[in-house]
Amino acid sequence: MSAFDDAQLLIRMLREGREYYAFACDEIRDPEIASVFALAVRSRRDLLDDLVATRLLFQTSPAHAVRSLAPNLGYEELRHQFDPRHPQVQAVALHERERRVIGLMHDLFENEAEGDHSPRLRAAIKKHYAHFVEVEDCLGRWTSQQHMVV
Repeated sequence: MSAFDDAQLLIRMLREGREYYAFACDEIRDPEIASVFALAVRSRRDLLDDLVATRLLFQTSPAHAVRSLAPNLGYEELRHQFDPRHPQVQAVALHERERRVIGLMHDLFENEAEGDHSPRLRAAIKKHYAHFVEVEDCLGRWTSQQHMVV
């Protein structure tokens, strides 16, 4: 995939993920899980806001939204399967998506070093990267717990 394709996929995953986590966060009763999901919402919102502020991304209305991502990348199917009493059931799927988002961020950051993008993209990714890793770590722990229970 080209750097442009990676950037487009990242943006789509950030937007769809933001909507999923906002929805799930409102439904969850477990404060620990809710705080991780709230961090996921803030991380995505803040990175998208920074991309808009640096003019690397332009706001779009819901009427101009792009089609949903493939089920193995997107969050729409997970949203329909969500059970607020057992949110950790989706830990494996969410962990895979979080790893993909972080991988895309890493690839774009590395490509920036080669001059493919504006330095503003690299700065925005660097600013928010740690928050995405924190969410990924929590989801990884929940994934491990799921495997231990089964």
